[in-house]
Amino acid sequence: MITFCAIGTYAHRQPLAYPQIRAHCLPQIRVTEDPGRADIVAVSHTKDLEIFGAGLRRSLSRDQRLILLSEEPFWDTCWGTSPLERDLVHDTPDGPLPLTQLNHVTSAIYDFDKIPYFPLTSAHFSTRYTRWFSRNSMRSASGWKEHLTSSLGQAVFMMARRKSPRYEVTFPQAGVFSICNQRTAIAEACQGVEMVHLGQGWHDTPPRQGLTDWHLDKFLTLDGGYCFVSAIENTHQYSYVTEKLFDAYAVGAVPLYVAGTPHRVHELALPGTWLNLLDVPFQEIPELMADFAMTPAFFEVYAEQQAGLARLFGDRDILHAELARLSAALFDEFSGVLER
Repeated sequence: MITFCAIGTYAHRQPLAYPQIRAHCLPQIRVTEDPGRADIVAVSHTKDLEIFGAGLRRSLSRDQRLILLSEEPFWDTCWGTSPLERDLVHDTPDGPLPLTQLNHVTSAIYDFDKIPYFPLTSAHFSTRYTRWFSRNSMRSASGWKEHLTSSLGQAVFMMARRKSPRYEVTFPQAGVFSICNQRTAIAEACQGVEMVHLGQGWHDTPPRQGLTDWHLDKFLTLDGGYCFVSAIENTHQYSYVTEKLFDAYAVGAVPLYVAGTPHRVHELALPGTWLNLLDVPFQEIPELMADFAMTPAFFEVYAEQQAGLARLFGDRDILHAELARLSAALFDEFSGVLER
């Protein structure tokens, strides 16, 4: 058994902070709130390493190990100094602090089989997707034609409006790069009465994460109202797929996405059912959406996509197998850290 403790402001944003994942890790991994009793002590953001690094340098015993356990490539690339390196050394006033970085690139934790990591972080994702995609799968190709050719809004961008030189980061050798500035530019290029922008930075609204249930609010706000829904991530990394893609399909829309050829979105979304904006000039995107071919073949494959997602999230064995894979990966990674 491995005893684990996460500390810091971002301790709630790592795999073992989520009850569903934590339960599947027992008895191999036990979580404690006392870092002095932990085999592995974790921070989940470089900011916490800056704050707590000196104290950890003084307090960690020779038998304990420190890790940077990050679930967000956005943090790794825009705040971290070496997001592709597994072995790090953090400088403190008292000397060097060695640690192991476990993220989407440096570990197997997030290398999902069928369901990506983020929908595993709460039971409500699988419950809702089961219901929503079951509903959607009942609609035939002709039903989707009637829906998507009716008087819907053209596109909606529900996202924080982020623009900063900080986000101009790229690591081409790993296929990792920030998309924050790019997706903001895409949204800004889409103007008009049928283009809607929602979220922090657009209309002086607070962060949506402050809502009691931001995910349900998103569904209720967007369901059946738009032809295209932005599902563009903040960071491009091959295995980094959040709830955004599934939310776009759940509300009966065509997802807008940015993905290179090896990206695993290609395993989750059938060709032609989503619009890839990779390397598309921003000013051409409104016309690209307007010219999107809503053919009989498209409606057939779109109905197939909805049915496939209904099968994926409706099969509890798939969910449990994915959680088992994740827990095994965490145990293997932690074991490797302790053996060093």
